[in-house]
Amino acid sequence: MARRAKPWLRKGRGWYVQHHGKQIALGKDKAAAFLRYHELMQQGPCQAVAGDSFFAVCDAFLEWTHQHRAPRTYEWYVDRLGSFARSLSRSGGEIRIAAVRPLHVQQWLDENPRWGATTQRQAIVAVQRCFNWAERMGYLDRSPVRQIEKPRANVRETIIRPAEYAEILQTVGDDAFRDLLVVSWETGCRPQESLRVEGRHFDRANSRWVFPPSEAKGRRKPRLVYLPEASLAITQRRLSEFPTGPLFRNTAGRPWQAYAVNCRFQRLKKKLGRSHCLYQFRHSFATRMLESGLDALTVALLLGHSNPAMLSTTYQHLAHNPQHLLGQLSSATK
Repeated sequence: MARRAKPWLRKGRGWYVQHHGKQIALGKDKAAAFLRYHELMQQGPCQAVAGDSFFAVCDAFLEWTHQHRAPRTYEWYVDRLGSFARSLSRSGGEIRIAAVRPLHVQQWLDENPRWGATTQRQAIVAVQRCFNWAERMGYLDRSPVRQIEKPRANVRETIIRPAEYAEILQTVGDDAFRDLLVVSWETGCRPQESLRVEGRHFDRANSRWVFPPSEAKGRRKPRLVYLPEASLAITQRRLSEFPTGPLFRNTAGRPWQAYAVNCRFQRLKKKLGRSHCLYQFRHSFATRMLESGLDALTVALLLGHSNPAMLSTTYQHLAHNPQHLLGQLSSATK
């Protein structure tokens, strides 16, 4: 049977797909293009595809994820499973999902030698979750990729200290990027939270952002981000400037995108000689709070962790800080 048409990238012009005999432009942004693609596939008849092929089951899983998981989670799966599907296509066209083997996953990883251990681990996890879902839905008796050994993820240990943070702010020449960094430093919010927060999320009475469960990570409970004085002032100022849509925007007034934020950090690297990313500000926030003596439960709540035990694995580097441990011991024995 003919396989369902897949999006392709036309260099310099963006993503396209063949649908009902027409070429449809999906846009230049890959994640948004694949979102549009899956919406199209749900609109009326499309090219036939074998029901037990990996491509059909993968599409079904993505459609389920689109309905039952957060948009960012859906985009995460689209990116990784789309890459894996293209790898399978190169290895022999349509393939039954039950015929996929660990060697196909390894071939995919080998095709991307620039991926580090963390990226490889995430890629394998995405494929395994798709197959686990297929097993639960009855497409498979047993996932054939269940036993793939995953590399250990790299532990984030790069900490931005207050003096370095001050140097970064001094180097940044515009309020648009500086505001984003200040709020990330003071609140420990996730990058996707600061990039997506809107005025409707602002709880003025309690000086916090409130993301409803449908927009929060895990989609189980609201995500609360508390705003210290400077972050509160920034939120209020940006709300007066942008009453609708994302609060944090670049100097051109457009909402920050992850790519644009990374470009700004690359420019900082040329000036400071050090690499940074927005997630380091969250990681540094948690480290500062723990080193200041704030209890782990409170830190976990501020970070939005569903399980405080995550702190013990993510912030093991504190065990190698003798000044911190000695200070904690001295405080406890006074």
